[in-house]
Amino acid sequence: MEPFESWYAREHPRMVATLLLATGDLDLATEGVDEACARALARWERVSVMEAPTGWAYSVALNHARRVARRRRLERTLLRRSVPQANVPAPAGEVWDLVAALPERQRQVVVLRHVADLKEAQIASVLNISRSTVSTTLRDAHQRLGSLLDDGVEITHANSNLDTKETTDV
Repeated sequence: MEPFESWYAREHPRMVATLLLATGDLDLATEGVDEACARALARWERVSVMEAPTGWAYSVALNHARRVARRRRLERTLLRRSVPQANVPAPAGEVWDLVAALPERQRQVVVLRHVADLKEAQIASVLNISRSTVSTTLRDAHQRLGSLLDDGVEITHANSNLDTKETTDV
């Protein structure tokens, strides 16, 4: 029986790459593969002796990814139905135009942090991701916004707050 660690080290990267191609979403692919590997570890005595342990893991990963994608679509649909669009004013200004152009995950994290005023742990819970992923995503979004803004505005990442400071050329 092959040790789980050897199988995992060999198969995990290939499975993530495959699911990325199948789903078009790296987070969804990674989550599906991680779930499949966690289940494989919990059942390794049975899974390792299967004819195709990796095939079993692909099946689990794809099923998990499909469930998560379906749940996300349903949540977006229900949110659109439950929030009257005409009554929700969109933030205005250059920064918010840039926020709207961020990738979906970065946009969600920035809005939950700076509009909903949620803490990183709360955002992690809402988005069903780790706190470190929230922190990294928020940092990346701040850096991206900073690079997109005019030279006259500086974005800092102090205490997970989006601070804008006017700067002047001397």
